Amino acid sequence: MFDLINKQLLTRSWAAWLWTILIIIACSLPGKSIPASPTVGFDKIVHIGLFFVWINLWLLCTSGKNWMFITLGIAFGILIEFYQQLLPFDRSFDWWDALADAVGVFLGFLFKRYLLDRYLQRLY
Repeated sequence: MFDLINKQLLTRSWAAWLWTILIIIACSLPGKSIPASPTVGFDKIVHIGLFFVWINLWLLCTSGKNWMFITLGIAFGILIEFYQQLLPFDRSFDWWDALADAVGVFLGFLFKRYLLDRYLQRLY
């Protein structure tokens, strides 16, 4: 069962596309509909986590395109911020959010390269 799930994630891009769409939906919600942060800076941790997962899902289903997806991830994070600035409700552009997205991309890439790839090599 675990091998089937791994192979589905490794060979198909559906999970990466789904996660991308979920990020867009989450960033499209009105600010007042999002629960208050339990602590200062918690939203930055959320941004890091979202893009950590995003880069891993894309890198799992596309081999040899690391730098392209790192660049796309950073651009996606910045474009999301511009998109939020255009929304007609209480969302705005935040460079700190874009930076948190980029940090998530880099941390996710490092995780994939140095931990996940080694684990997958032992599995297969």
